[in-house]
Amino acid sequence: MVRKPVLLLLLIALVVALVVGSYGPSWFNPSRTQPEFEVVEEAWQVIINDYVDSDEIDLERLSQGAIEGMIKALDDPYSAYFDAEQYELSQYSLQGSFGGVGIEVTVDEEGGLVVVAPIVGTPAQKAGIMPGDKILAIDGEKTEGMHFIEAVLKIRGEQGTQVTLRVLHEGEDVPQDYVITREEIDAASVLAKMLPGNIAHIEVGHFTSRTGSEMTSALEDIIADDVSGIILDLRDNPGGVLKAAVAVASQFLEEGIAVYVIDGEGNEEEWRVEEGGLATKLPLVVLVNSNSASSSEVVAGALQDHMRGIVIGTQTLGKGTVNHFRELSDGSAIYITSARWYTPNRQQIEGQGITPDEIIEITEDDLARGYDPQLERAIEYIESQL
Repeated sequence: MVRKPVLLLLLIALVVALVVGSYGPSWFNPSRTQPEFEVVEEAWQVIINDYVDSDEIDLERLSQGAIEGMIKALDDPYSAYFDAEQYELSQYSLQGSFGGVGIEVTVDEEGGLVVVAPIVGTPAQKAGIMPGDKILAIDGEKTEGMHFIEAVLKIRGEQGTQVTLRVLHEGEDVPQDYVITREEIDAASVLAKMLPGNIAHIEVGHFTSRTGSEMTSALEDIIADDVSGIILDLRDNPGGVLKAAVAVASQFLEEGIAVYVIDGEGNEEEWRVEEGGLATKLPLVVLVNSNSASSSEVVAGALQDHMRGIVIGTQTLGKGTVNHFRELSDGSAIYITSARWYTPNRQQIEGQGITPDEIIEITEDDLARGYDPQLERAIEYIESQL
């Protein structure tokens, strides 16, 4: 039990410590935030003085609730609060190896949790999870209003354990429950194969900290085979590590800007093309679709703006925000949207996506026949450049 005056001082100190400790004194401006702090202090005072069971107030839970409330008020599906345990788990999310079922998710316009794509060869794909599926519940907990990273952490877990996903397939009315056993997900993010005519088809499934080195290795093998052209397939790629995306784009560009990062005050950060690209002259096609998101849009936008080959497919998702963690003093963290990505020609990706040079749809009939008109057009384009 905490005495009221002490509790109030602790709460006020916590709020100030969170702001100063997380963002640093370099931009903390007490005069700018003082009115907001006064209102917060008034609210704490009302709760502590008037709440019927004030002697039983859980200080930690109350402070977490205040932070969660502030994040919710942003109305941003990509910003979230994580307690210490959730934050620790999240740090394994982009290393390329983790325990889970092998799906990437996002939040649609209605706030629903949607599968961007299952990773090839993972338990999710084997179970029948498909791009566009809506996940309505995880282990019986409804996903409505759940942040997508929170959902990812709930889906992931120890190898050998099970998770139950309630899934609604596109075009269906009745959801199904899938009980999936988690495995160690250590899937390669770059898969390359040779097509007739010595054309290389390179699929990038997602961007991890290892994607840059995987792409280098794949290109070294391809160039040794005297390849005639490259099809870079970013379809159903949900994104990932920005640095990896820049590394991939740099393999096909000689110089220039890969992407701009612009914050809310107009401050710009340039991510320039890295030197030493292995495939800067070969004929190139980039394939994208509505599930190409985030870092995959950065790559497609960079190659399109530099007129490095052509982009074929359908409009991309339009997820172009910069998000990062700010660790708080108690080990928890805020995952906050801090900036937006722009292509080299300063086209905003967020909410707009990348428009292909050639828009080609894949119809239900195409899928039923196992025909891929986007890939066929890409092959045709490469052959026309020889």
